Amino acid sequence: MGTNNKVLETQTAAIRAELGDEHTYDFVEGTLPWPKAPDLGLLFSDDDDYFSYFDPSDTGSLHRAILDLRRYIQVEGPFDGILAFSQGATLASTLLLAEQGELDRYQEGNYSSAFKCAIFLAAGYAWSFPALKDNKWARVDETSGLRIQIPTAHVWAHNDHLGPDVGTTVAALCVPATRHTYIHDEGHTVPGRRSPEKLNSALKIVRRVIWEGSLAVEG
Repeated sequence: MGTNNKVLETQTAAIRAELGDEHTYDFVEGTLPWPKAPDLGLLFSDDDDYFSYFDPSDTGSLHRAILDLRRYIQVEGPFDGILAFSQGATLASTLLLAEQGELDRYQEGNYSSAFKCAIFLAAGYAWSFPALKDNKWARVDETSGLRIQIPTAHVWAHNDHLGPDVGTTVAALCVPATRHTYIHDEGHTVPGRRSPEKLNSALKIVRRVIWEGSLAVEG
C-alpha cells in the first residue's frame, strides 16, 4: 500500500539481478490512488503517484482487484511465476486459493494453475473469495482444506512491524513438500545487497521453487 512499480522494482532489484538475465518481469501496479507509504522515507519523491491494490476496509475493492488480476493474467500471460510483496502477496495468495476452491467445487481434478511457482515476500493474510463475493471478510486458514498446490517460497521477518504472524499464515496454506521458508530480522522489507548473507538465503529458496516448478511442468 502506498507504493508503485518503481518502488517494487527497487525492492526486488538485488534478487532479480542475482537470478540472471534469463528471467523477464511484468510489474502490475495498483489502480487505487493512495498516500505514500511512510516506510519509503526520502528514498522516493513525495511528488510521485502512489497506489494500493485494494482498500483494506472495502471487500468489494479486493474482489474487483482479484478479477482485474485474473483478467490481466489471461490477456497478458502466460506467466511462469508470480512474485509478490506485502499487500501484493495478499492479492496473489487470495487469487491462487480462489483457483483451488474452484477446482475442488467444479473441476474435479482437471485444473492447473496459471503459474508454475509463487514467491511471497512478507505476505499478509489470504482472504476467502466466496466471502468477498458476499461482501464479507473471512480469512482462509488451515481448516479450510484449501492449499496452494504449486511450489512456493516464503520470505518474511520475525520482527515485521505488521505483526509476528506475517508470512506464516500464507505459508501454512501451501503444500508442505514444495513449501520453502526463510525468516530474517530486517523488518517489513525484502532482503537486498545491504545484507549479502540474508540475500543469499532468500535466493536459495527462490531458485529452488523455480526449479521445482519447471520439473512439475516437465513431468
